[in-house]
Amino acid sequence: MFAVICVENEKRKLRKHKTRIEAIQTPVRGGAPFRIVTITKGRNDIDLHRVAEAASCGSRNLLIPDGFILPDSPYLSLFKADTLPLLIMLNTAAKKLKAIPGATRRSLLIEDRNAVLPDYIDRVATCASKIKIVTDKPQAYYSAGLRLMERFGASPIVCGEKGENEKFDAAVANEPEKNAKLKFSVSSIKADGTPEIPEQYSRLCPVGIDRFDFLCALFECSGVRAIGEYTLDDLISGEKNGII
Repeated sequence: MFAVICVENEKRKLRKHKTRIEAIQTPVRGGAPFRIVTITKGRNDIDLHRVAEAASCGSRNLLIPDGFILPDSPYLSLFKADTLPLLIMLNTAAKKLKAIPGATRRSLLIEDRNAVLPDYIDRVATCASKIKIVTDKPQAYYSAGLRLMERFGASPIVCGEKGENEKFDAAVANEPEKNAKLKFSVSSIKADGTPEIPEQYSRLCPVGIDRFDFLCALFECSGVRAIGEYTLDDLISGEKNGII
């Protein structure tokens, strides 16, 4: 579960009253609900313990509005996406490579330091004859390698570092890979501003919350699996806005 913080503008008549903290649980089709915690400021400071209680299980995965600073608290922490951005780049690479004649003879680098992609690596198994995965957690890819060997007769190379002068036809990474012709990087997702997200999800997103971060939270915390099929093109063009 995750929680979204909304802050009501301070009103003159409320200055004599205590800060109010209210929470509602919002259902999500195809996934677990999330909480919206509304803070209406009064004369006293925000009680972070009360905020944590209102956020419930979402207190460790908070989304906050632009301009709001979350004070340090042992009860609260911000949501940080780790899986969906890299997965979108993996999906984008698979789509682009499959459209290139002779893609099966190409090489693909995947830089997945935190090993968030083992369950999805099958998506690029037929896109290149050489797949190298650079990760700090190689043991996490052990089962994935066995699975790919059984299904496709080959498994990726899993290692801690890539060769300094090693070149690839394509690369999936957090930052653009200089030694690759096709670069699918997480840094490109917000290069031109926050991308559009499907209408059935955007209407759930409270005002002031980053829409892409909200989409990531729906996938990673609420388990909305359909979101894990998106490519970068889908979000830029709004091509999948009709998916429910």
